[in-house]
Amino acid sequence: MLNNKVILQIVPALNNGGVERGVIETSKFLVKNNNKSIVISSGGVYEHLISRHGGILYKLDVHLKNPLKWKKLRIKVEEIIKKEKIDLIHVCSRVPAWITYPIAENLKIPFVTSVHGRLRNQNFLKNYYNSILIKGDVIIAISKHIKDNIVNVFPDVKDKVSIVYRGVDLENFNLNNISNTRIVNQAKLLGVRDGSPVILMASRPKAWKGHLIFIKALSKVKIDYQCFLIGALDGDEKFKRDIYKQISELNLGNKVKLTKSTNDIQSAFVLSDIVVMPSIDPEPFGRIIIEAQALKKIAIGFDHGGVSESIINNETGLLAKPLDINDLGKKIETALQFNKTQRKIINNNAIKILKEKFSLDKMCTDTLNLYKNCIDMYN
Repeated sequence: MLNNKVILQIVPALNNGGVERGVIETSKFLVKNNNKSIVISSGGVYEHLISRHGGILYKLDVHLKNPLKWKKLRIKVEEIIKKEKIDLIHVCSRVPAWITYPIAENLKIPFVTSVHGRLRNQNFLKNYYNSILIKGDVIIAISKHIKDNIVNVFPDVKDKVSIVYRGVDLENFNLNNISNTRIVNQAKLLGVRDGSPVILMASRPKAWKGHLIFIKALSKVKIDYQCFLIGALDGDEKFKRDIYKQISELNLGNKVKLTKSTNDIQSAFVLSDIVVMPSIDPEPFGRIIIEAQALKKIAIGFDHGGVSESIINNETGLLAKPLDINDLGKKIETALQFNKTQRKIINNNAIKILKEKFSLDKMCTDTLNLYKNCIDMYN
């Protein structure tokens, strides 16, 4: 595995999100394995986690989409690269890639890009803007769905694309490591009542995440339940108004509750019986699914995008026909009726697959091995 190297990751910000979490986790793993980790970012609520785990953070405005600002930023980034004697650069978004690629090319430093979202075949300008992400000596796709998408738009780069699945921290998402106090506090925060099964949806407050179609599916479920839409209260007024209207029209006011996002999603998952990811657009990966599986919860999603890779239907969770309200309702009802033996079989299957394919350790190990191969290729 890679060791004694200086790796630079560049990400626009360090707030809540899968891209940012990947950078923080990789930085920690680099240091743990005797490498030096440098991160350039505009900062954010989780910026302290870089230095806490032994990395070095430089704060620059690498989130700015105005090309007129990039020349000055390039000068500052190049100074850091030379000062820290960087062995490899890994960019995790388009703006950092546009800023950094000319430097990497000029200094002949290995250049890795990550693609975390779908690249659509659009107009010339959009395709040109996206094309910077295929300039990497190695291109990391976070799922097979994303790899297929990249190759569909840019077929010539097929041999450069490697899949590195997002990973779940099996220590952090471990039932044995979550105290009763945390669970009780979270139950009070959410307002969980005794006696009814709990269904969770945890996501950013975006329409494409599927809140409305999910509520329609819930209206088909005839078994008693309580459902919490975690993060939905963080949305704007129109977003919340549309959800409340849907709940009211379907007479689900006593069953479906909107809440703000939580700092203890693990405890929220522990309280649940089912976790649903009803995204209308295909998820690039969908880390919520594997986090729920790690805590031995039944995960349900539509059979498209990255969710089709993290759930094996009827083995590690349940998949519904994409955008089919009736089928999603049936899958939820089926899961609510599982007995202990059925749940245990699915949970055990899911844990086995997580350890093989979707653990944080595997994600970081695969990433560092790609770094090593890329550096060796240059040498």
